[in-house]
Amino acid sequence: MSTTHGPRRWRLAAVAALVTLLAAACAGGGDAAEETVPESERPGGTLSIGLSADPNGVDAAVVNQVWRTVARALTDSLVFFNPETQEIEPWLATDWTVEDARVYTFTLRDDVTFHDGTKLTSEVVKKNFESLARPGIHSSAKTIVEGIKEIRTPAENVVEVEFEKPNAAFLVSLSRAHAGIVSAKTAELPVEERQKAIDGSGPFSLEEYTPNQRIVLKKRADYDWAPEYFGRSGPAYLDEVVYKIIPEDSVRNGAVIAGDELQFIYWVNAKYVSQLEGAGLTITETVNPATGTEWPVNTSSPFLQDVRVRQALQHGIDREEFTKLVSGGYDKVAKGPLSEANPYFSDQSEYLTYDPELSKKLLDEAGWSEVGADGIRVNADGERLSLRFPRDGAAEQVVQAQWKELGIELVLDPPLDAEANEKLLSGEYDIAYWYHSTPDPDVLRANYGVATGSDRSFIAEDDKAGQQLDALLQEQNTLTDKAERQAVVDEASQLLVEDAYVLPIVNDTDIWAFQPTVHDIQPVGLDQYLYNAWLSEK
Repeated sequence: MSTTHGPRRWRLAAVAALVTLLAAACAGGGDAAEETVPESERPGGTLSIGLSADPNGVDAAVVNQVWRTVARALTDSLVFFNPETQEIEPWLATDWTVEDARVYTFTLRDDVTFHDGTKLTSEVVKKNFESLARPGIHSSAKTIVEGIKEIRTPAENVVEVEFEKPNAAFLVSLSRAHAGIVSAKTAELPVEERQKAIDGSGPFSLEEYTPNQRIVLKKRADYDWAPEYFGRSGPAYLDEVVYKIIPEDSVRNGAVIAGDELQFIYWVNAKYVSQLEGAGLTITETVNPATGTEWPVNTSSPFLQDVRVRQALQHGIDREEFTKLVSGGYDKVAKGPLSEANPYFSDQSEYLTYDPELSKKLLDEAGWSEVGADGIRVNADGERLSLRFPRDGAAEQVVQAQWKELGIELVLDPPLDAEANEKLLSGEYDIAYWYHSTPDPDVLRANYGVATGSDRSFIAEDDKAGQQLDALLQEQNTLTDKAERQAVVDEASQLLVEDAYVLPIVNDTDIWAFQPTVHDIQPVGLDQYLYNAWLSEK
């Protein structure tokens, strides 16, 4: 089967739930001001955004989280995912053909340049894809190019990507900042250098990155290739964007309320929403369209090879209580491994019920029937049922307390930030954490696939259910028929939670707070687009 994208848009299957959630999220504050200030008169100026922590870099291919903020302003992608129509639309690529979800041929724009003045060509795109396969690249980026057989450049503005097997998720994955196109020079940089300095084709260029202090972006005056979704062409309105690292919630909140040092804060703790609203700030919410927060279970751990222990953990989480305590109800209780905003969501709630008595019964059956003097269960060998987890925060402490009631110890032992990704993929922890943000079911393969994927549950060769799960995860990414793919995704989703290879916790809701003078910061999923953002007078 071959499909062609030309002047008309190549349509993905529309899903009403995601359209509703994301379309609502795209309606930022300042609508009244928009009506009275024509585009030609919208002022530039500096937008200051407060972050709670240094993202440890500026390149989404190398470090996590920065895709939501800085990276999306610096790099463009080959294609754009329209959150309202669920369509993949042109961006750096003007059109493309797809043959059996295995061979993708892109025609590139001929007017795009990078911040260093070099031109976008098929050879540059080829270097980009090759660079994502290198050691040190973040797993979210690396999985996008897994399985590529060959990259061909038959013309300066034509690039062909051929996979060993069909890859139905490739176009959606390419729309993410993880696959943002960078200059040839950046693509060739050592990974440790690339994360500190990136040269993209986005509407802003990197002016300064001072770790743990600030990141400064400058407008590109010659930018003129935004997706049609944004309704205009030409450069961004803002002259400058400054991200300030302010770890303390109280200091960050106070700064945005005053409105001089900061005008916008991202990832607001729900407990401060009423305070910020009362101070006159605008609040917006965006639901993760992929997975939400979930905890992969390390099935290679001697404590967790027994499915009954994993199921005890699954039924030992009171997700309703978790959501109330951690987010004040802003997050949504997980109903499966995929977010309800994902186009391929299916409700697996029956395997996620809170049933502590069932958990205790399962633990007894698995040989953890004795309880030590400290309240923690022990087995016949005297080993305590103690599990390591790589975070220590209010959210983790809620589950820690719930499992302690069952006789399970959860030791909260976070690694250094610089070591986190490597250690999460090493199997060092009994349980880890993860979420994904791409609105496609292939996020499950990317996280839990064995043949291809990150194998975050460390599935053994003799784990028959695990091998069946991997076969399903690999198969769904070869299917182009929506109904066929949905059926396979549903089966994989059930197996993931029924046998507790993953513990879905909540569907995350990102909360933004900003001054009424800030207009049109637009989310696409959890990505933060600053192209149309502008500031009005107080």
